[in-house]
Amino acid sequence: MLCPACRQPMIVVEVDQVELDACPDCRGVWFDAQELEQLFELAGAPEHVRDLESHFERIPATRSRPRCPRCRRRMDPVRVRSVKEELVLDECPRGHGLWFDQGELGMFAAGLVGVESELLTRIREFLGHFAFVEKARGGGSGTASQTEGEDVT
Repeated sequence: MLCPACRQPMIVVEVDQVELDACPDCRGVWFDAQELEQLFELAGAPEHVRDLESHFERIPATRSRPRCPRCRRRMDPVRVRSVKEELVLDECPRGHGLWFDQGELGMFAAGLVGVESELLTRIREFLGHFAFVEKARGGGSGTASQTEGEDVT
């Protein structure tokens, strides 16, 4: 699958039995439908955090939006209401998933659950999983294994 932001091949990263697609070039992360909710549930996030749609506000597109890596339709911008800083994510209009540019996943998790949470620690660990993985090239996607201690948030 190609990255919506830079069009480079993404790699598959498994975190707590949830497979995510990550771009080793621009460090964005694609969550297929329900994967983010699954990750939050496995990390013990409260129900109000796992109800992602309640945190989103649909806004008009002010610039060209990236395309969904599944259906290739332009994604819709959604503002995250529960974070202090302005955070706009990209969501597939057909419900295929959600795109986080570099740094947005950490901001999103910190805004929802606080900076000292176990969930944010796990997300930081996840970000380290693929930050220094050799880029998957040549028609296939690689799989990154878990590594600890690397923080790219």
